[in-house]
Amino acid sequence: MFYEEEVTSFPELMRRVRVLDQDAGIRLIGRSGTRRFLVFVTRFGSRFTLMRYSVRGGSPGKRLQVIEADDVGEVERVLKGLAGRRVRAWIY
Repeated sequence: MFYEEEVTSFPELMRRVRVLDQDAGIRLIGRSGTRRFLVFVTRFGSRFTLMRYSVRGGSPGKRLQVIEADDVGEVERVLKGLAGRRVRAWIY
């Protein structure tokens, strides 16, 4: 069974990052000017991986960036730069 929950605030997003399971993930719609992209966040042990993809027809396109983070503070710093003013993310 597939389950998603939408998150619309940055504090709620960070709360969910802190308790992210290894079999879960986060999908975030980011913006840079007029360009949209998708960010996926996963966790393995204490390390996080953030992957940024271009958007092609509403689906992930080319992978643009991969960031490895050692702690939640680093994830928060990166996500603040990638998330737009309005947070749209889904926990899966």
